[in-house]
Amino acid sequence: LIPPTTLLVVNLVGVVAGVSQAINSGYQSWGPLFGKLFFSLWVIVHLYPFLKGLMGRQNRTPTIVIVWSILLASIFSLLWVRIDPFTASTGSSSSTQQCGVNC
Repeated sequence: LIPPTTLLVVNLVGVVAGVSQAINSGYQSWGPLFGKLFFSLWVIVHLYPFLKGLMGRQNRTPTIVIVWSILLASIFSLLWVRIDPFTASTGSSSSTQQCGVNC
């Protein structure tokens, strides 16, 4: 139960973070966000039956599943921020620049 719940949590956090960044960045950032939002919402919609089944008869998810899922989602998010695959290193670690698709 933990991996799909973790995937659901990561996608929900990604949707919220993406929309908040687009609101703060302005009009130009909304274009690339729509594709990412589409696929995140697609995953969330397809995991909705799983979520309904996870709730069970008591309409309550087991606490240990939520704790482990949030812990794993936090670890994956921190690793992603630490790795930062969209930043090119030019030799010195102090100056990094965005490289986009041309890495």
